[in-house]
Amino acid sequence: MLNAHPVHAHADHPLSIVVVEDNELLQEELLAFLERPGWQLRGVDSGEQLDAALNEEPADILILDLNLPEEDGLSIAQRMRAAMPHIGIVMLTARKLSQDKISGYESGADVYLTKPANINELEAVIASLARRVQRSPQIELVLDLGHQQLIRSEQQSLSLSMTEIQLLRELALAPQRRMDTDMLLQRINQQSNSHLNRENLAVLISRLRSKMTQMLNLSHSIKAIRGFGYQLNSRIVVRAP
Repeated sequence: MLNAHPVHAHADHPLSIVVVEDNELLQEELLAFLERPGWQLRGVDSGEQLDAALNEEPADILILDLNLPEEDGLSIAQRMRAAMPHIGIVMLTARKLSQDKISGYESGADVYLTKPANINELEAVIASLARRVQRSPQIELVLDLGHQQLIRSEQQSLSLSMTEIQLLRELALAPQRRMDTDMLLQRINQQSNSHLNRENLAVLISRLRSKMTQMLNLSHSIKAIRGFGYQLNSRIVVRAP
């Protein structure tokens, strides 16, 4: 149970918060206690669900349990910190050893709290992080399938071929935004009626990287992973036609 005395706080701007907790009752309790004007709350129970949620809509702050199925909270924090340097990460866990806290901070946590949570302390932590993340807005990228464009802002957009659209779509929706080369080729060829091979794919990605750098100021946007395939380094929201 939470030790809670809810206090209503009004944020100047909507704040997107995702609670990553596989205990269904605790997740529901956290979401209920944190509900207040100006805070947009979502709950997920795994790293895979978190990736899907962030592909639908970005987040400002994560409240992250460590003991999760499959991928643990430390690994998730490392990925999130690398992909979204400005995101706020609050680890909320039953692990109380000093070494656990050190590991948490080394993995990218801004704040490490132990259960049971004091809701007033958690609220204060979120409010403090909100001031930082709202000063450092994250890059918002939208892949508009209908208009075949990658959009960074109202002033910055990049027209794409159907093959480029399918390439970015597959990587954006893949777990951890990474996919092995053979699967990527199969998906692109099926969706865009293309006949790419590995060499064609490497050329396509090289050209797309150059365009994203020149037109959108996005360097190192797609990373080649030796012996595996490719990873998308920027989070992209896919907008259906």
